[in-house]
Amino acid sequence: MMSLLCTPFEPYLRDFLNYLGQETVLALARVATNNRIVPTTTDEAIEAILLHTPDLARLFSYKRVRSQSLFQYLHKYGVPTERSASKTELVMAVQGFWCQQVQNKSIPNPPLAKRRASDPSSSSNEVKEVSSHQSEDTYTEGRVSAKRRLHREGPAGRSLSESSSTICLADSPVKVLCRTQCDNVNIVPSSTLITKTVRSDKFSKDFCEWYYTMMNRLQPECAHHSGDNFGEKVFFNNSSVDVFLIGQVSEEKHSQGSANNFSLLSDVCRQFRLLFSPNLESGTQAQKSAHGMVKILSCGTLFQSGSFIGIFEQEFGLLICPVDRVWKIMYTKVNLKQTGTEQPLPSLPQCQVFEIEDV
Repeated sequence: MMSLLCTPFEPYLRDFLNYLGQETVLALARVATNNRIVPTTTDEAIEAILLHTPDLARLFSYKRVRSQSLFQYLHKYGVPTERSASKTELVMAVQGFWCQQVQNKSIPNPPLAKRRASDPSSSSNEVKEVSSHQSEDTYTEGRVSAKRRLHREGPAGRSLSESSSTICLADSPVKVLCRTQCDNVNIVPSSTLITKTVRSDKFSKDFCEWYYTMMNRLQPECAHHSGDNFGEKVFFNNSSVDVFLIGQVSEEKHSQGSANNFSLLSDVCRQFRLLFSPNLESGTQAQKSAHGMVKILSCGTLFQSGSFIGIFEQEFGLLICPVDRVWKIMYTKVNLKQTGTEQPLPSLPQCQVFEIEDV
C-alpha cells in the first residue's frame, strides 16, 4: 500500500494538517485508521494520517477537510483564489501550489514536532527560538511572496424483537476525489491533477463506509466515532425504505418520505441495538442505469453490542440532487437476517467496473 509519507508533498502535508488544528487532525486520524488508532496528540495524529492515507485523493476526500479550511490555507500563503470556488477547485489550487513549490525546490523546513521526535536532545530554548522567529515573521512589513513565507514559516495546519434473547431478523454526498501524479520533482501539468470521475468500485466502498459508520453512531458505544450524523438530509423527499426482518418470525416495515425513512431506520437500529460490519473488501458493488441512478449493493454481518446475531443485505438507489449537488438516497431495501451461529463473511460476485461522474 502506498503512503503519503512516500510523496514529495510530505512537508507541505504536515504544514496543512497542522493548520487544520488539533481537533480536526485527531478526527482525521481516527477516520484514516478506521478507529483502530486513537491518537492523543497532534504529532501522533499527523503520523497516522500520512502513514495510512494512500494518496492525496483520499486525504482531500475526508469530510473534515472543508472548503473553508482550504480557502484560508491558500490565503495564508498569498495564493489568489476566487471566493466562490468549489471544493474541487480549491483542492486543485492547493495541489498546484504544492507542485510549484516542489518544482522550485522550495521545500519547507521539517516540522518542529518531527525535529523534536527525531532529536530528543532538543532543548526548550530551541523551541522558544523557533517560536520567536515565527512571531517575527508575523510582523514582517510588506508583502511576502508565498514561496518565501512557506520556506521561512515551515509547517503550521466516505425488525428485531425487543429482547436481545429473542431476536428476529429479516434490505449522501460521496467524497470529492482527485488524482495527483508526482515522480520526485517531475510534476505533471496542473490540468491533470483533478478528475471528475471515480471508479465504481471505490465509489461503492466509500459510500458504504460512510453510511454504516453513520448508522453505527446511533449506538452509545459508537457515538464517539468520527462521522456524519444520520438525518433526513440523506434522503430525497419522495424516497422510500423497505426493511425485511427475517428470523423465527418474519416482519416487514415500510416508509415513504425523508422524515419517515429517517425515523424507521433509526428506530429499528436503536430498538435492537444493531451494529453493522460491512464487507468493504468483497461485499460492495455499484451498478448503473440509463437515467443516472447508481445502484449500490452491500452485505456484511450484524452485531448487538459485542455479540454476533446475523447478516445483512442492502440495496440503495442513489441520485445526484440538482439543488445542492450531492448524492442522496432515492430508495433502500435491507434484509436483516438472524442466524444461530456465526456464518462465513457474506460477499458479492465481481461485476463490471465503470466511471461515475463525481460532484
